[in-house]
Amino acid sequence: MTNIAPDPSQSWAAAAGDDVALGSLVRAYHDRVYRFGRRVCRDQHDADDAVQEAFATLARRPDVMGHAGALSWLMTVVRNACRRMVRPFARQRRALGQPLPADAADQVASAALDPHQALERWELVNAVHAAVAALPAAQRQVLVLRDLEGLSGEETAHALGLDLDAMKTRLHRARNALRAALARGAG
Repeated sequence: MTNIAPDPSQSWAAAAGDDVALGSLVRAYHDRVYRFGRRVCRDQHDADDAVQEAFATLARRPDVMGHAGALSWLMTVVRNACRRMVRPFARQRRALGQPLPADAADQVASAALDPHQALERWELVNAVHAAVAALPAAQRQVLVLRDLEGLSGEETAHALGLDLDAMKTRLHRARNALRAALARGAG
């Protein structure tokens, strides 16, 4: 997925206080930035705060708003905000792969799957989520941006403040760690 920057005149209007222009910028980026925030912060309320902080900062930065790398910049702001919000005394660590309520199994299964297939799919999804959540933060971040959010290698490296080779190395290690964790779970 390539990031398409909003119209630069709209970006300047948003920075000048035009709420409609700012609203269209938020609509252009919010879903992807929020998904990233949920994965990095691992807490809905912290992710909400981090995403709000990122968009408030973006509103004051017309030079970033019109730039093609605005999405990467937003994700960097969210990642840094999540780091600042980590408070060991106020948070109980929760994994991404928390068990779904018993009645949620119906939502996971499609009409084409029989109950056994649906259960296998649900268990696989939970295993992948748990394995991703167990990765070290640096590996989890690069894996989420590159493989789940679909950012390019350059965008991922920029968002994480890495050079391209370092990002590729970290991604390779994250994929291997994920593969190994899933193999251990299956064996």
